Amino acid sequence: MLGRRTTTIITHDILYGQDPRARVMLSGMFRDEDIRAVNEARPDLCGFTVNWPSSRRHVDRDRLRRLVSLLDPTIPAVGVFFDQPLGFVSEVADEMLDVIQLQGTEGNAYMTFLRELADLPIIQAIRMSGPSDVERANKSTADLVLLCAGWGTGVPFDWELARQVKRPYILAGGLSVHTIPDAMERLSPWGIDMNTALETNRVKDPHKIAAAVAAVRSASA
Repeated sequence: MLGRRTTTIITHDILYGQDPRARVMLSGMFRDEDIRAVNEARPDLCGFTVNWPSSRRHVDRDRLRRLVSLLDPTIPAVGVFFDQPLGFVSEVADEMLDVIQLQGTEGNAYMTFLRELADLPIIQAIRMSGPSDVERANKSTADLVLLCAGWGTGVPFDWELARQVKRPYILAGGLSVHTIPDAMERLSPWGIDMNTALETNRVKDPHKIAAAVAAVRSASA
């Protein structure tokens, strides 16, 4: 929405700035309480699973609008989409998002058309299981790639594959406050994304949200 365009410069600095510290993205927010915790913890990016009913963290368009309206405008809102029509993604993005994340099978051709419709940065998630996924990550035309084992699985992939990715990336999957220091030391990712590890009894835990942000900031200080 227009009120969030105040985040344009902030979003640019987060994605393209020279700050050497790892960025923190917290994903899967779906309740008002989640946004209050995010505003308090102040990650670099906040992610929402959009229009994917098979996910328990899914938010529809109206719910997304409310949650983004509650989000501190200095924290860019990331909409996570799974093989959605271009028109829908661009409309939602133009109205209320700062960054688009593609989590499905979308390829470079899809992103070419999407950029003609929505002038926002794009993150492409790559499910890492072998050499072909490394190649896909390296050849992606997205602004950033996110490396994971699969959305919401809460399990890590073989980190040796990440070493072969020759571009900045966000590391996701199976990370916790206990494994973040090792991940940062071994891989030096551009950013860390967390979702399942932020939950207690299947809902976001404000204490875990705060601890996750603190762990990344401490490990990359």
